[in-house]
Amino acid sequence: MRTSSTVLSLAVAATLLSAFRPSIAAEEGPARQLNKIKVTADEEGRSAVGNDTVVGVTELEQEQAQNFEDAIRYIPGVSIVDMGRFGDNGFNIRGLEGDRVAVTVDGLSFAESVETTPAYEFFRAGRGSIDVDSLKAIEIVKGADSITAGSGALGGAVLFTTKDPFDYLSPTGNDSYLRVKTGYTSSTDELMTTATLANRTGPVESMVLYTRRRGHEAESWYDSSPIETGSGRRTPDPIDRESDNVLAKVDFLIGDAQRLGLVGEYSRATNEINNLSRVGGLGYLTRRANDDNDRDRYGVRYSWDAEIALFDSLEWTADRVETKSRGLTTILAGTGCVPQNVVPCVRSEDRATEQVLDRTALDFTKAWRAGNVGHDLVYGLAWQQRDVDFVAVDTRYIGTTSGTSSVTVDPDQVPNTDVTSYCAYLRDRLYLLNDRLSLHAGLRYDRTEYSPKLDAQFVDPTGSVRDVEFSAPTWQAGANFKLTAEHSVWAQVGRGFRAPTVGELYAPTQSSIVTEVATGRQVSLWDSASNPNLEAEKSLNTELGYRWQSDGFQVGVSAYRDKYTNFIQIDQFIQNPDTQYRSCTGSNCVVTLGKQYLMAANVGEVTVKGVEVEGRWLISQQWSARLAWAYSEGEKDNGDPLPSILPAAGVLGLRYQSPTQRWSVTGNVTHAEAKKLKDATLSESTDFFTSLVPDYLSNAYTVMDLFGDINITKGLRLNAGIYNVFDEKYYLWPRVRFVNEGTTTLYGYVTGDGIGRYSEPGRNFRVSLSWQF
Repeated sequence: MRTSSTVLSLAVAATLLSAFRPSIAAEEGPARQLNKIKVTADEEGRSAVGNDTVVGVTELEQEQAQNFEDAIRYIPGVSIVDMGRFGDNGFNIRGLEGDRVAVTVDGLSFAESVETTPAYEFFRAGRGSIDVDSLKAIEIVKGADSITAGSGALGGAVLFTTKDPFDYLSPTGNDSYLRVKTGYTSSTDELMTTATLANRTGPVESMVLYTRRRGHEAESWYDSSPIETGSGRRTPDPIDRESDNVLAKVDFLIGDAQRLGLVGEYSRATNEINNLSRVGGLGYLTRRANDDNDRDRYGVRYSWDAEIALFDSLEWTADRVETKSRGLTTILAGTGCVPQNVVPCVRSEDRATEQVLDRTALDFTKAWRAGNVGHDLVYGLAWQQRDVDFVAVDTRYIGTTSGTSSVTVDPDQVPNTDVTSYCAYLRDRLYLLNDRLSLHAGLRYDRTEYSPKLDAQFVDPTGSVRDVEFSAPTWQAGANFKLTAEHSVWAQVGRGFRAPTVGELYAPTQSSIVTEVATGRQVSLWDSASNPNLEAEKSLNTELGYRWQSDGFQVGVSAYRDKYTNFIQIDQFIQNPDTQYRSCTGSNCVVTLGKQYLMAANVGEVTVKGVEVEGRWLISQQWSARLAWAYSEGEKDNGDPLPSILPAAGVLGLRYQSPTQRWSVTGNVTHAEAKKLKDATLSESTDFFTSLVPDYLSNAYTVMDLFGDINITKGLRLNAGIYNVFDEKYYLWPRVRFVNEGTTTLYGYVTGDGIGRYSEPGRNFRVSLSWQF
């Protein structure tokens, strides 16, 4: 498998080198350029923070991004956290991850995390289900920006924008557009096809985009494993992946200034997993999983370019998003069967979560000038309600027959909860001193109300579950001053916040019966409890930067210090610490002083500091280069490091564009430092699920990627690339951080060479062909 991949990669390289000869004529001219969809990283995003990056469709196409991890591959300081069963499940920006990084698509927040155990992370990936081919821009905001993204934008935000019909059509008149793209990725053996159809007939614009993907598990560096099953397996577990994504939009043009549109999204993703790395332990003879992740969106939008005194433009949106994730695990067990004399037996564990989001928002813009002072004002308000539900069913079968010995509906992980939010915001950019000085200031107010429902599926024996509410004003201010035409300095400070998730507030509540030693009385005490007294997490982000920009050269340097308070983590507590209790499991009894229980709590403060560098150089009309580098360090209030901080990393890229712009070649070199033990070792754990000392660390690595494109004809385009050209073996810190050595941990454990299955793919290639007219 490894040899064939190498041969194919070399074949792709030969094709690139032969296709990109300077002697190619340009008699057929360049391929048709899309009108508005050519968004580049130099475009200005929606955020006002000084350090954000917009990855447009041009970069996504050139780099052949097949998923979110590919899309942010060349942005240092940003990573994907993907330990969940359903794939990508969140972003890490400057060391903060999961729900502390806001993720939105067209302003709609992704589903929140439900599972609270990071090593298991059953439903973390429910935040995803957006296909990268349906996006025209991904904006990565580094640092708090609650004005733009609201709750969750504590350490940053990822803002997705989907494609629109007018992106493909001529500015006026009837027009049609058709594009078919197909591609192959060797590291996942994935075949993909995207078909896009756009049309304008009279006052009606429409678009349908469909993407189909069929593939397997992402390869590790190894192509074989001496051990086929068990925790020592060196290659990833076999996975069959399928996904279908449809994005449809219809816009009705009302005169020259108004637009009424309908939008619909349909996303289905399935994984069929043969969990060979878990076979052998715990008496498992086989262990398979069937995971489904569905996302449906329906919406209406209205925009009006009024240019009246109150506003220049108005946009109203109303959407519903339904996200469903299901994980069905089927186990053939050699022990623990009921009836016990029927061995082996089949067991199944069915876990499902459903979240329904309803949202409506009204946004305004207004720009005007009074003398030498310019204003660029945005303001608006929004309402949303999210319904969060969970169900778990365990089934035990009689041997390997279809007859059941028991069907147990487990207590819900969280109660069915309605989360209602309201917000209003305003931000103004001022331009002074003939636009040499620009200032921006914004204010936002959020209120979030939680209403859990207790029923037969979620019984609260602790009596701790109740309605709660959070409200928070957030603000942001910044300045940019041009020292000269080419040199400028900027500074910003902002307050971010994150309201607790339903899982952090309520998941789960349990109690058990213990005996009071002094009296012999049996009492019910907590094993885990909700914490309605949680406070929202907050951040204070400050950043200073310098830019040098000329016609052919641009470099920026920034330094930041972010302080986070009221961090929420699962911690251990003692109930009735002055009383002795006896608890028994079978004939084994233990006497303790007080009763331990788990509960989410605000555990302290974290400070993150770092430096980032970004540079671009237009060497000539054909040659250009870019440089990006990021370094961060994080410390808790007790002096311990923040383990989720990413190691320092940088990207150096060189690109050649032919004089006819018919073909191009890009080479990117990525280097990351190793994760040091001192930066991941804790003196005490404030998170019950985090080890004091990690069993594995990521190594330093340098990886080169080579990719290019050519317009074969006016409408036919070929993209191809080789990734990890020199076949480097390396590991990513977010991927090995929760991996444990040994067989005593149920999830994420390895023995011997088993860590190899968490390594990144070796040399691999991608190729795609698109045809448009």
